[in-house]
Amino acid sequence: MAPKPTPAPAPPFTFPPTLSPFNVTVQDYLAAHPEKQHVVVGALVFLAGQEDKCLILQRSTTDFMPNLWETPGGGTDHDETVLEGAVRELQEESGLIAKHVRRKVGVYEFVHEEEVWWKVSFEVEVEGMDVKLDAEEHQAYLWVSEEECRRGVVGVGKRGIKLEWTSEAQLKLILEGFQLRSEGKESEN
Repeated sequence: MAPKPTPAPAPPFTFPPTLSPFNVTVQDYLAAHPEKQHVVVGALVFLAGQEDKCLILQRSTTDFMPNLWETPGGGTDHDETVLEGAVRELQEESGLIAKHVRRKVGVYEFVHEEEVWWKVSFEVEVEGMDVKLDAEEHQAYLWVSEEECRRGVVGVGKRGIKLEWTSEAQLKLILEGFQLRSEGKESEN
């Protein structure tokens, strides 16, 4: 398998001053938080309409945690900022280009192979809604409502799609995103 080409840098994006603590390189962020060994990021994209819907991706059958659902996201590079990592991962996994990182949605820690990983997720506004998946990482995408996330099913009957998440924390972050949107809250550190 040929290595993936290096993605083009994402176009400039904006963010509110409250997200400035995440506008430092991952290397500097980790140096300031020695209790953490790794930073991963997530991006919540909402399709506004009569009912808000959030973009979720189904992991590829050939990748880690096959067939499970999640928001776009992944690992960060030490020389990029935490925000740049979220924007880059969003573009790599969904083809969507960020124009504004609106707020931090949530954070959770997990331990993997005896190391502490810290995942921070942001709500991101994008240009257009033409999703283009990286087939090596994801096989499908859906725009889901809060109710569908809570039920764990999109649709009804035999045509319903069961939502099995990469973790309970992933579902909790998505529901937190819906809650923040309904409250109209801006970013908090």
